[in-house]
Amino acid sequence: MSVLSEILKGYRNSLTFSRSRFEQLYQNRLENGCAFYHQFFHRLILPFAQKFRSETYRRHLREVAERILDTDRIDFVAIDGTCTKDAFQDFVVFFGGAYGAKGSVRLKSDPPVVQYERWDMNRDVSLVAYVPVPFANIEDVTSADVQETFVVSDHDRVNLSNIHTSLMQLAEIYLAYSVASASTHDYPRLIMLDQSLSGLMAAVSHGAGTELVGYPYDRRSLDAFDIRVAFMHPVSRELGVPSTKLFGRHLAALAEFHLRNTDSIPLEELRRSLQLTPAELQSAVGILTHKPIPLCEIDANGNLHTRYACRDSWRYTVSLFENICERLFVGKDPSALVYEAPDPDNPNLRRQRWMSPEDVHFLTTVGLRALIEKCWERNILLVGIVKDSESRYLTRNYLGVMKHIGVYPELQEMDVAPLPWTDRIFLETVPLYCDTSLEAPWSTIEFDSVFKTLRLGIDEFTQEPTIIGTPSRIGEIVSPERLFLRSLAQFFLSRDKRTPISGHVIFLDRLAMPKWDKHAMEHEFVIHNERVGTIKPLLYPDADAENPVQQVMMYLLDVLTRNHFPEVIGYPDPLHKADWGAKTVGKRAREMILSSEIPFHTNPIARTLRRLREEGERRRREP
Repeated sequence: MSVLSEILKGYRNSLTFSRSRFEQLYQNRLENGCAFYHQFFHRLILPFAQKFRSETYRRHLREVAERILDTDRIDFVAIDGTCTKDAFQDFVVFFGGAYGAKGSVRLKSDPPVVQYERWDMNRDVSLVAYVPVPFANIEDVTSADVQETFVVSDHDRVNLSNIHTSLMQLAEIYLAYSVASASTHDYPRLIMLDQSLSGLMAAVSHGAGTELVGYPYDRRSLDAFDIRVAFMHPVSRELGVPSTKLFGRHLAALAEFHLRNTDSIPLEELRRSLQLTPAELQSAVGILTHKPIPLCEIDANGNLHTRYACRDSWRYTVSLFENICERLFVGKDPSALVYEAPDPDNPNLRRQRWMSPEDVHFLTTVGLRALIEKCWERNILLVGIVKDSESRYLTRNYLGVMKHIGVYPELQEMDVAPLPWTDRIFLETVPLYCDTSLEAPWSTIEFDSVFKTLRLGIDEFTQEPTIIGTPSRIGEIVSPERLFLRSLAQFFLSRDKRTPISGHVIFLDRLAMPKWDKHAMEHEFVIHNERVGTIKPLLYPDADAENPVQQVMMYLLDVLTRNHFPEVIGYPDPLHKADWGAKTVGKRAREMILSSEIPFHTNPIARTLRRLREEGERRRREP
């Protein structure tokens, strides 16, 4: 036998062994998952199929939906984005955009009638981002972490840049904000985005590193106070947002100025309102009064003063976001991505630079926070939908913390064997192997998105179980609680044939609605330790907990999931239509971007020696 045959035989044996080992592990974890489901997890599953077949229940849902959304005609918009990046010899071009599909659901009809409407191209926010960036300035569009990385060429630096993804996210949020801010008769009651809202909130939080301080707009410039106020939002007295947990406690102090519409509050009154100890208040105020650029100051009478009114600052920052995005996405003006900043080699000089991903993230975080408050103001149901995820936020993070604080005491006595690797894999096996009576649509309970970053770990000193956040350079950080609610759901499952056919379990990320979700705070379970502070999440502990917003959301998504497209079976049709539109726009834009290099072909100097050699060799090979 030849050496090559021996090598290939070794490959085959390795693959056979790996596959058999994986199948054995899968089978073991499947059995563990089914045992756990029957022992405990079935209490966290909400079956809707039989309820939705009941005319009485549908009539009840229509009444609830009308109370929540103020109408029985539910106008909806689904939004998806697209992006690309092309590096040429002398420049690089970024593209990012978003597209929407809109329609309405008439709940008065039984079954409800779904009608789609043509998307008004006057609302187009796709950015044909012809932003040629010479490689000499490419450091302006790479993130701060990338700049510290050793790279061997400008092309490597371009490949590390993610500004095209940032532009797409900004386009999606701006489009959602635009439709939510439409006139009284035009704004939708349901907005769906093809991404995790809580994940996006966490991803753009490091936009605080933006260098947009000093950006001139409307007779003054953006400053550090505006940026801090922006990260203080969204604000809701009913949900207690922002909270007084350890990470970001100073933002709760700023929120009091916004809620009271004042620029001065006595320190003792502020402490009582936030229910903080004197030491906790001193720590929060210390951040706000920290030099060299204090955001607040304390007068001789013990009053804390802000630089100027928080509400005025927030309106200014949102107006700046609207102005830049309108120039960028509506006016197709790439110069909106350029601004003046101090020269890093000589701070006394100013030069023009491209916005970095951190700058774009800041605009995105402003837009997302403004969108959230607009949805609260107008009773809009905002839902993020994710098709694929490898997370374990439900089975590991949520259940681990809830077990530790005693929400599910039976888990403390239960020996849980290793479950399937991800939440999605575990839940997709449930109706196929564990509970064959479960029909689609069904969903898990909703749990607070704070559990994306909050989990049960081991204290490195005491070696005892403790609740921990996500490590960072400034300590353990935790996502905002009482803001988003996550769940997993399945909308298609057929057992008509010998082999069941099912759609994927998808992830739903909805915005909490203050009026309807505030009762989920009426429980005695509080997470408290020195690492993360005090956290009280929204809690719907089991299937018996009353959650009308989730019921309405599941009903609307079930109505919109027609299962007409086999490639996305069990996925809401409006998002698939938005995906079509986004890909079409992206394809046309990419063709135009590629054609923009043609004029450079006539200049041999613009081409590298390697490229000239390859072209010559190709011509010689041609007949």
